[in-house]
Amino acid sequence: MSGGGSAANFAVWVSRLGQNARFIGKVGTDSAAELLEIDLLKEGVLPELVRGEGSTATVTRIMGNAGEHALFPDRGVAPKLTVAEVAPEWLADATWLHLPATSLYELPIAGAAAKAVRLARKAGARVSIDLASAAGLHAYGLAKFSLLLKTIRPDVLFANQQQAMLFKGGALGELCEIAVLKMGAAGCASSDGGGFREYPAERVHVVDAIGAGDAFDAAWCATYIRTGDVPQACRRANKLAAQVIRLPGLRPPLSPVRPAG
Repeated sequence: MSGGGSAANFAVWVSRLGQNARFIGKVGTDSAAELLEIDLLKEGVLPELVRGEGSTATVTRIMGNAGEHALFPDRGVAPKLTVAEVAPEWLADATWLHLPATSLYELPIAGAAAKAVRLARKAGARVSIDLASAAGLHAYGLAKFSLLLKTIRPDVLFANQQQAMLFKGGALGELCEIAVLKMGAAGCASSDGGGFREYPAERVHVVDAIGAGDAFDAAWCATYIRTGDVPQACRRANKLAAQVIRLPGLRPPLSPVRPAG
């Protein structure tokens, strides 16, 4: 058992990179909730946890010898976070709000996420969204999700190649200010007002790639907060992701983790 979940992983890496981080989410009344809270506190993340009757979200992961893995998620009470349960003070001093797309797929958590976006915008914060999974986008509906993105208008949108291919050519760039394409071993690319640019990654031996995406997002956002520079954010994100995939686990200990930027 270990702490995990895309949003929690993102917050932990942001904290490791020298930024203050909060995690907002709903948990159950079980031991997994205690594990999550203790884990976040140890990592320097402030856990804003709403407790509800039921189980905390968990994922069972089975790994093979070649690094392949299968995931069996149980979202528990996580999607039951309501609008009323998101406290305005949690985002009053926010500079950045990051959302996995799974926070937008169902109610009531989608309403809670929309409130978080409004509060973050009011505080002058930027908003980023990670598309999370191609299967999830298919199940939700591409047209409906595109309309949702047009409403939110995220500053940054993270997608891997499989997710990006679901949209028409250039469509992602029309749904956000900056689109960041994660290309695995090939590195990443960005599309913004300055055009389309690619940033190659160093070649490394892949041991476990499951946690690299969240680390990439965190390094990108933490670097951009400090520098406002897209190329620098892309290169720093590539570098951290390459460090993570060399080691097993969602959040392998890296010593030292250099501050972003």
